[in-house]
Amino acid sequence: MKNLAILGAGGHGKVAADTAEQLGWTIHFFDGAYPEVKTCGVWNVVGNYNCLIDHASKYDAVFVAIGDNKVREIKLVQLKNLGFKITSLISPNAIISEHSEIGSGVLIVANSCINIGSIIGDGAIINTGANIDHDNYIGAFTHVSPGVNLAGGVKIGERCWIGIGSSVIQQLTIADNVIVGAGAVIINDIPANVTVVGCPAKVVHKI
Repeated sequence: MKNLAILGAGGHGKVAADTAEQLGWTIHFFDGAYPEVKTCGVWNVVGNYNCLIDHASKYDAVFVAIGDNKVREIKLVQLKNLGFKITSLISPNAIISEHSEIGSGVLIVANSCINIGSIIGDGAIINTGANIDHDNYIGAFTHVSPGVNLAGGVKIGERCWIGIGSSVIQQLTIADNVIVGAGAVIINDIPANVTVVGCPAKVVHKI
């Protein structure tokens, strides 16, 4: 069995670890709350970020399991620049087309589906039961929440948060740093740095 270091001992980390365990990894957690926090689910938290750096040689790969898109980006890039191997975790219960492209540091959770021609950027999260139809582009460090439905040809930028149960019709573009509210229905292109909610979705806040 290979050793995996997971950075981030929260709920998202537990999902990542559960997926990793199914893939045959032995798991150790690292988190800034250590030593106050010493467990994450059934797994041990063995150190903080600096401890991970100090014990790099013990691990075959690292996975950054931090829910905040920007923080996840910062930590993943730092670890990659330090020479760590960044792995993706793809649930054996997800459906992934062989003709799709998955970046590094990606989490794809059970019951999600990624169709032909789709590209998933580094550090993205495709959460439980999300459906990514053909020829989609999901930018780096974007989180596609549980139950999201993206029609064909959708393009989503970097560091977006696509809220639980939301839907996007075909051939639309959502630019960088967009927050889509839960259950929103996207029927028009969305500019960068905004929050949209509703059905149909409308801009309610500029970030």
